[in-house]
Parts: sequence; C-alpha cells; structure tokens
Amino acid sequence: MPKNYKKVNFDFEALDVCPLCGVKPFIPNGRIKWLEIDFWYVVCPLCGVKFMNPRPTLKSYQDFYKNLFWQQKIRNLGFHQPGQAWQAGKYRWDDEKTWDPEFGRKNLMEKTRMLRAETITAALKSHIKLNSLADILEVGSGYPVTLESLKENFNCRVFAIEPSDDVWATVKKNNSPVKFVGRYAEDLKTLAKKKQKFDAIIFSHVLENTTDPAAVIGFAKKCLKPGGVIYVQTPNLLVNDQMNPYHPFIFSANALSFIAERTGLKYKKISKTMERMLTVVLLK
Repeated sequence: MPKNYKKVNFDFEALDVCPLCGVKPFIPNGRIKWLEIDFWYVVCPLCGVKFMNPRPTLKSYQDFYKNLFWQQKIRNLGFHQPGQAWQAGKYRWDDEKTWDPEFGRKNLMEKTRMLRAETITAALKSHIKLNSLADILEVGSGYPVTLESLKENFNCRVFAIEPSDDVWATVKKNNSPVKFVGRYAEDLKTLAKKKQKFDAIIFSHVLENTTDPAAVIGFAKKCLKPGGVIYVQTPNLLVNDQMNPYHPFIFSANALSFIAERTGLKYKKISKTMERMLTVVLLK
C-alpha cells in the first residue's frame, strides 16, 4: 500500500501569554484551514510577533518534519495557500500538479539555490572570512544546496541540522560533503556543550518553524565562535503575512530585534522595509 502523505495529525496546545515577551493580552488576527484542520493566529501588541494559537506541540512538529514535510514537498502535496502577500507572484518552480519525487527534489534544490544561496553568501562574506577554516552550520538545511555551494566556492567546512529522513537519505546517496550534527533546532542546546563552534549559523526560512525561537537563538549564540554571526531570513509580517500550518510564528522586524536584545546579540537588518522576506544578521 502506498503511504498516505496527506494524513497529518497534530496534538495542539494553547498559549496563555506571548511566547516571546510574556504579555497576556493579544489580538485575534486570522485563520487558515488545511486538511480539515483549523489554524488560528493572534498578534502581540507589545513585541509585534504574530503567532499560532492554539498550535501543534513541539513533538507533533518534530514528527511532521521528520516524516512528512519534505516527503510532501517533493511530491507537491504540501500546503499551497500563500497567505497575504503584497504584490506577490508565483515562482517559476511552483505549480499545482503532483510531482514525481525525483523531479520534485531537483526542482526544489534549484529553487533554493536560485533564491537563497547568493543572498546568504553575500551576508556571510560581509561579516566573516569564507575559507577552508570557516565552520558553517545550517539549521533546517533541507536538501543542503547552500552549504554545498559554500563548500564548492570557498572550501568551507559545512554542517547541518535537519529532521527529514528523506533529506538524510538523499545526502548520503549523493555523497554530499555536508555533515549532519543534529535533527532539530533544539539540538543546539546539546551542541552548545561541545567543543565544536561555528563562524556562522544559518536559519533560512526556519526560525518561524520553531516553537521557542528566542531559546533556539540563545542556544545558537552559545555555539558561535567569538565574532560569529547568525543569519536569519523569514517571511516579513509587514509585507508577507504567511499564515501557514508550518509556521507557529510570523515575524516583524521589531520581533526579531526583541529576540536579539533578549539573547544579548547585536541586531543588523539587511532587507529593505517592503521586501517580502525579512533578512537580518545577529552578531555575537
């Protein structure tokens, strides 16, 4: 029997305070529906973050990202509704058809390479030296084309945290230079206790998928070498209100700045105000 990649079950939890700043009152602010499941959102009036409430538990998300997220994506069976985006268009890699998994992998790798690798590389080059001595970690690497590009172009040592079984199998099959050091963003807590430290840690379209982003960034800070940098790119709430069952959070610039202040990191915004993606670096 073929596996049912559309059979998704989540356990939900309700939040009584804002997960970032602890404020109690928040404002109802939207709803989406996926696979007959309702996902509701609220906005915090103090720190400016929009978050799902109730939301799937950490365990539910971890199971989903390990077993279903990329397994759906490569077949084009995942969530399609784009949310509210100002002057948004459809990327040339996207359509409504069901994909053969091999085609889907190649298609999504190309999309990631075209949309992310250059931006990430430019941001890192502005703050650290990219060479054979640079240790780069990407959290939620997916099929790790950005890391492979950094290895190919600068001979960096490249590491990944990624939950998906399909990604792990693909990396092994392709003899990728990327070394896995964990499954989940929360594994940074354990990684921080080890001697291995990194010049840069990348969160590209990943921080919004965590259930405690401030804690995750705090763990990441402890994994950095002196002078290290954390790169974050995420949908920009001001322009791209990307309500999505994968996203417990949608960040404003103020919300990311709040995380930087809370974790003792210097905040530097790279993207412009009206860009669809909010891109920042957090400096140790």
